[in-house]
Amino acid sequence: MTTHTRLMLPIENRAFDIPTDGMIAIYRAYGDYLNLPKDRLVCFQGNFPDYLDLKTAGYTTTTTPPEAAALAIVHITRSKNETRTLIAKAHDSLPVGGVILIDGEKTDGIESLLKDAKRHTTVNGQISKSHGKVFWLSKQSKINPFSHWGNSTKPTKNAEGWYTSKGVFSADGIDPGSAELAPAFAGRLKGKTADLGAGWGWLSAKALETCPGIENIDLIEAEYAALESAKLNITDARARFQWADATHLTTKNVYDTLISNPPFHTGRKADPALGRAFIYSAAKLLKPAGQMFLVANRQLAYEATLDDCFSNWEVTAQSNRYKIIHARKSKC
Repeated sequence: MTTHTRLMLPIENRAFDIPTDGMIAIYRAYGDYLNLPKDRLVCFQGNFPDYLDLKTAGYTTTTTPPEAAALAIVHITRSKNETRTLIAKAHDSLPVGGVILIDGEKTDGIESLLKDAKRHTTVNGQISKSHGKVFWLSKQSKINPFSHWGNSTKPTKNAEGWYTSKGVFSADGIDPGSAELAPAFAGRLKGKTADLGAGWGWLSAKALETCPGIENIDLIEAEYAALESAKLNITDARARFQWADATHLTTKNVYDTLISNPPFHTGRKADPALGRAFIYSAAKLLKPAGQMFLVANRQLAYEATLDDCFSNWEVTAQSNRYKIIHARKSKC
């Protein structure tokens, strides 16, 4: 797990004092917080692998942002809107005089966030280290200078009428890859089905709409907020919702059909290993005669993995951005 050297610098330098009592809330927590009182930490994290790591390490962990705290720490995310929401939420959670400590990488937008924060309130200090920055500010009054950033983490409807949350994948609309995959499986899914990396549920909704042969469909998704949105988007009784890492499931040979639009980024870096892990997982989950429908970016080389996992597979359609893969007869 990551030890947060940069984050701890203002604390170690006594830039401010840690409150002697009260909760220390950490928003989008991950890694180790070795220099903070563990029994007072409450770690908010909706990503299942990070949540599980924190829980296993003995941290008090929650999937919803804390409502009250003596000190708040915010790790910024790739989503500007999510980060702003968390900062506004953290500000409201503090007493007057309470401190918010904000940490992030340059590649995730910490520089522009610092400039934005300075436009609305006084920033007490900042430290640059390891391609990132940590800065801190104190709550000067009950009036929240970030209130216009919004502090609701509840799902809301996007322009297309689907419930999504800030920071989840493709929150503003239907992902183009998913839109290309849906026609490929229309009418062809049946029996026990799963959607690996289901997000806020659009693919599963289309599957239930176009495939009357589905007995039930498990939406397996690692991001808690996305799954909460999916529960609002799908009311069909055949849908079941599982907060889990699709690449680390222990069940085997249980599904007749699988669909997936797997992620292929870790942070901002392309990581094709994620897609390969989804394919291996799918092969283990499928019954011997089961089949998988998957969409992938055209440039991603999954061919060797597909050869390892399936006796039969083919690219059934391609566009300038995506390829649709149909795989059958798992070898796992």
